[in-house]
Amino acid sequence: MANNNLIAIVTILILTGSSGSAQQEPSIDELLTIEKLIEGQNWRALYTYVEANPQLKSGSSPLASELRSFVDDAKRGLLNRFDAAPSVSANAATGSSVAIY
Repeated sequence: MANNNLIAIVTILILTGSSGSAQQEPSIDELLTIEKLIEGQNWRALYTYVEANPQLKSGSSPLASELRSFVDDAKRGLLNRFDAAPSVSANAATGSSVAIY
């Protein structure tokens, strides 16, 4: 699921304090804002924030790539797919169930 990749990348960048790229790096404040929006599952606000800050999508960094993918999905009307738990989505697609012990 895209948001799992995105939150992992944002968390790593916050912890290291760098995007690992020589290109324009997002600030810690930008990363914290992105993280807050993801954790709150506020996908519309994340979309608005990224669109208002297009530099976040530029370059070849993993974060830029994930944000571009997120924006593309949002433009296709797929924002609600980020709300489902991965296990629920996978099981619904296969029609299988999971037993929890």
